Amino acid sequence: MAVAALLCALSALAASFLVRRAQAAESARQPAWLLFAGFVTGTGVWGTHFVSMLAYESATPVAFRLIETAVSLLLAVVVSTGGWAVAVRWTHSYAAPIGGAVVGGGIAAMHFVGMEAMRGSAIVSWDFGLVIAALALGVQFSAAAGALMLGLNDRRGVIGGAALLVGGVVSLHYISMGAMQLDPVMAEALPSGSLSPKLLAVTIALGAVFVASVGLATAVIDQHLGQRRQAETRRIRALAEATFEGVVMVRDGMMLDMNERFCEMLNLERDDLVGMPLAKLALDYGAIEAMHEADDGDALTCRLRCRDRAEMTAQVRSRWMDFGGEEARLFVFRDISTEERARARMTHLAHHDTLTGLPNRLKFREALEVELKKAWNEDSLVALMFFDLDRFKEVNDVHGHATGDRLLVSVSERLLDALPRNAIAARLSGDEFAVLLPDVSCREDVLTTAQRVVNNVGSPLSIGKLHLKVSASGGVTLFPLDGEDPDKLMNQADLALYRAKGEGRNRVCDFDPKLGMMMQERRMLEADLALAIEDDLLTLNFQPQIRLGDGRISGFEALVRWHDDRRGNVAPTEFVQIAEESGLILKMGEWVIETACREAVGWPDDRRVAVNVSPAQFKQGNLVYSVQRALAKSGLAPHRLEIEITEGVLIDDEDRAIKVLRGLKDLGVGLAIDDFGTGYSSLSYLRAFPFDKIKIDRSFMTGLQNDPEAQIIVRATIDLARDLGISVVVEGVEEFDELGALGFQPDLILQGYLLSRPITRGQIASFDAESKAIRAEIATLVGSSRPLRQQQA
Repeated sequence: MAVAALLCALSALAASFLVRRAQAAESARQPAWLLFAGFVTGTGVWGTHFVSMLAYESATPVAFRLIETAVSLLLAVVVSTGGWAVAVRWTHSYAAPIGGAVVGGGIAAMHFVGMEAMRGSAIVSWDFGLVIAALALGVQFSAAAGALMLGLNDRRGVIGGAALLVGGVVSLHYISMGAMQLDPVMAEALPSGSLSPKLLAVTIALGAVFVASVGLATAVIDQHLGQRRQAETRRIRALAEATFEGVVMVRDGMMLDMNERFCEMLNLERDDLVGMPLAKLALDYGAIEAMHEADDGDALTCRLRCRDRAEMTAQVRSRWMDFGGEEARLFVFRDISTEERARARMTHLAHHDTLTGLPNRLKFREALEVELKKAWNEDSLVALMFFDLDRFKEVNDVHGHATGDRLLVSVSERLLDALPRNAIAARLSGDEFAVLLPDVSCREDVLTTAQRVVNNVGSPLSIGKLHLKVSASGGVTLFPLDGEDPDKLMNQADLALYRAKGEGRNRVCDFDPKLGMMMQERRMLEADLALAIEDDLLTLNFQPQIRLGDGRISGFEALVRWHDDRRGNVAPTEFVQIAEESGLILKMGEWVIETACREAVGWPDDRRVAVNVSPAQFKQGNLVYSVQRALAKSGLAPHRLEIEITEGVLIDDEDRAIKVLRGLKDLGVGLAIDDFGTGYSSLSYLRAFPFDKIKIDRSFMTGLQNDPEAQIIVRATIDLARDLGISVVVEGVEEFDELGALGFQPDLILQGYLLSRPITRGQIASFDAESKAIRAEIATLVGSSRPLRQQQA
């Protein structure tokens, strides 16, 4: 009885483990586990039955026939396998208890077929009431065992199910054994081929124990491995879920499984994706091709379809791997839609103006090259137009840059409104716009379009409460009539624009080849001037200044000169203007100040050197520092240097001018205002700025003897300066009659061709002796002249 109980418990526990393993296995592997569970269950119950027969003491010898015994074993295994298959694979809600009941039925069938194999000298009779009770209890216990085994996922299901199965076997066996009665008869020999009960029981017990032990060990080991596999699966799943990429497993083009991130990327549920062809997610053929070619190498870009027809750009990689014992392909998708939008935004910003949204210079240049190539192939004309706002700087200075920006936006909108649809407009810089007009018919049509742009831009404009009157100028050139090179065409359009501004603004000018030659010469002159400044090829001439009363030399004005090997002597009015427009005036101005100071150091101490500075030196350079450095390097006393400025410096930026003038005054240098009387506020400057000297412009002195009005102005200026304690220089005096018209003015300083033309530095030493006669004659003329007041009286 103990051996039977141990065998029954061991086989029931093994069967419970195996049934649970079959439930957890994949569909393809479930039949093997169910067959194993049925074999262990049938063998264990069959072994329990025959071992228990050793506990039955019969009054007559008994034996078992081999065929019926084998049939009972086969019956137990087959029916148990079928019962467990019903419990595990059937989808009915009561499949587990029904399957358990089938197993119980198989146990009963095995028991009674096995009893039929028993032979002995006795008549067998049955108590059918007990038989029915045994059958009922066995089936009920087995049904409950199946429900408990498959209903609970923890150890309670395994152990409880095994216990109930043992209860079913025990109740069926012992109640049915109690229902059997043997009535001995005349002893008969046991039939041949019969098996000894003891030998059969021992053999069955050993075999059943072995089978049950193997089954139990297999189930336990497999469960342990299964738990490890599940843990590994959960770990891999956790890693897959933790990644920022979407991961999907594909076999034969169908999606088998994927992580949650992939579902989030597509805004779809897992159930929507499992079993769906991966190609169905592709937005276009390019995406299908990218997924097909994706491998362990570089990631490819594809576009996927999401829920509600949304689009997603992703990078895809893939590799082949084993999945569930079969080869499958793992795809990894990374959502780069945000990066793609950011990249597109950066590309747009790199090629477009952030204020107006128009293409910038780089994008416009690319479009120009494309259109020129296309026009060359199609033998068509392309127009290039440049536009520039007139006096845009005044808007910024008066109303602020915010208003200027809003003006540029409005101008760009008006520009687009006036252009045909195929035109390409761009903002090159500041208030400069360019337009590319492909496939034009003739130059007249282009000029008409350009004039329409100018007219449209120039109409009255309101920005907030401001009402602005703006205008624009335009320049036009054509490909290939005016040129074929993109750089040349842009330069020609710029030259035409320059010409329009020079002719009065608010107009359109066509490119003129003569203008190109002039500008080319001007730029060559600019380049040569830069080399001349760099190589110290400029020189200084000096125009003397004398006192009218005694003819003594008071100083010289330094005048820059340039002799070019190819051009000869270049007029100062020509190269000084170029220097101012190109910015070379700053370096040239520093050179003039330093050279003049270095030259004046060798003169007598009572003589000054005057240097005229450009407005650009006031606005852009550090004039005070330049003067201080020149004085320090040369050793010239500050009071012997005189800085001359024009009224334009004061008009442009009065606050800055006052600051610079006071800085120069602190150095101890003299200050003179040049071309006095030509500005509209000259008198106010005498009160606002600390000037030491004024220079009456030559326009008042030329023909002074024949111009009474000019005499009145000159007389009033001299009297005003004398009352303010300011010295006066009259320049441009070329005739004695002009000097005589001044009358008796011994304290004035004379500068002009009457005294001397500008001389070189080598002529300064001999100038005293060579000019002695003319200086004496001038002094004599002034001494013999009566004052202007006396002459008028």
